Amino acid sequence: MVYYRLGDVIRELRDRLHMTQEELASGICSVSSIAKIEKGRQMPSGHVAEAIFRRLKDSGCFFTGFALTEELLAMKSWERVLTLAKENRTSGSLFEEQFYAYVRVSERMGNGTDHAVLLLELMEILVMSMPLEELYNETARRRTYTYLELYILNSIATQFYYMESFESANRILERVYEYLQEWHVGGEMARYLLPVVCNNLAVVKMSSGLIYPARLLCDTGINCCLNTGLLVPLPALYGNLSNVLFELRETAAAQKAYSRMNVLRGMLTECEEAEGPVELELLKNNLLRFTGLHFKP
Repeated sequence: MVYYRLGDVIRELRDRLHMTQEELASGICSVSSIAKIEKGRQMPSGHVAEAIFRRLKDSGCFFTGFALTEELLAMKSWERVLTLAKENRTSGSLFEEQFYAYVRVSERMGNGTDHAVLLLELMEILVMSMPLEELYNETARRRTYTYLELYILNSIATQFYYMESFESANRILERVYEYLQEWHVGGEMARYLLPVVCNNLAVVKMSSGLIYPARLLCDTGINCCLNTGLLVPLPALYGNLSNVLFELRETAAAQKAYSRMNVLRGMLTECEEAEGPVELELLKNNLLRFTGLHFKP
């Protein structure tokens, strides 16, 4: 198995945008550091990696790094993304192939596909970019992840959860949560993924009887959404908060959270049914739909 390095991804995206190393490095780090990162001789800190990906995004690159903004807008819909994924296109880019492989699996999540099968397929996708043993040892804590790897890790944890392997799910989600909190608070990566990870980790904690940690995670996820204006994860977070509050016998607060969940669900349904061009934000949010957990009473 050939693994791509983070530097390979950065170089590929920079080349697509016809951006020089000097342009990418400006105000972030030295040009020599960019050169070393791209050659795999230096691993950027989380803050440097966040700044690099933000600059690539601001220059027209989608947050997963697989396509330019104009390419996504030309797709017009999530269905178009799925169509491209099902074409099994080979571009010579391991990063792009990993993204489309993840999209193909994401489509089948929640459609009755066996969770053990999904778990194996997700692990096969993950090892396109990192050795599987990094899931289970401490060296992974010193690793800088791509956006897509974090989404894949989150999805792997959800399959462990549905298979009732709560310890494995908790371990992976805690790693992703700590990574986002340590390196990407306030950044683009944390904005889209941290609320989902908070929700999923809260569900796992609840399933293990850890009610107070679950409540703190729900509060963190909700505050993150409210501070950034991201609506999509909010209904699930309020729904899980309602479950937590009922467990704590805070009935009035639980009913209030449940009411908010229903109102938000209605708002999101109206947004989905509205006609008009699909914004890039909706394409991002579609990925989140396939990665969330639901608490099993």
